Amino acid sequence: MAASVAEATATLAAIQEQGYSDVSLAGTALLSNLDTNGCTVTALARRAGVTRQAASQQVAALERSGYVRRRGSDTDARAVIVIQTSRGRALLEHALIIVRGLEQGYASIIGAEQYATLKAILTQLLEQIDPSGTLRAE
Repeated sequence: MAASVAEATATLAAIQEQGYSDVSLAGTALLSNLDTNGCTVTALARRAGVTRQAASQQVAALERSGYVRRRGSDTDARAVIVIQTSRGRALLEHALIIVRGLEQGYASIIGAEQYATLKAILTQLLEQIDPSGTLRAE
């Protein structure tokens, strides 16, 4: 758990150094769970493991900062779809570069083969604890 917090903090600091000083850890968690075609706040909340109210508040903050925008659903008049803006996509691209660097660092510590095995085991574990895919993108 401490390693996860340290990693998240280091990743956020690196993202902020790239010019995204107005994004929070909660914001990056929500953005990382947003489909490329958008999704509802309810789906974002479920994936991020937060309440719908918390997700709505975070979406509002991300929208004010220009990372996402909201639009009506084409299929459900009551639903609102959250969509990445070009600024949001750029942030995620920078974050993926940072994460790849972290993963390369892990692989250099334990070896590429062991790291690949670790990822496979963690994927199996996720499939067992989340068989319906609630924690994964839809």
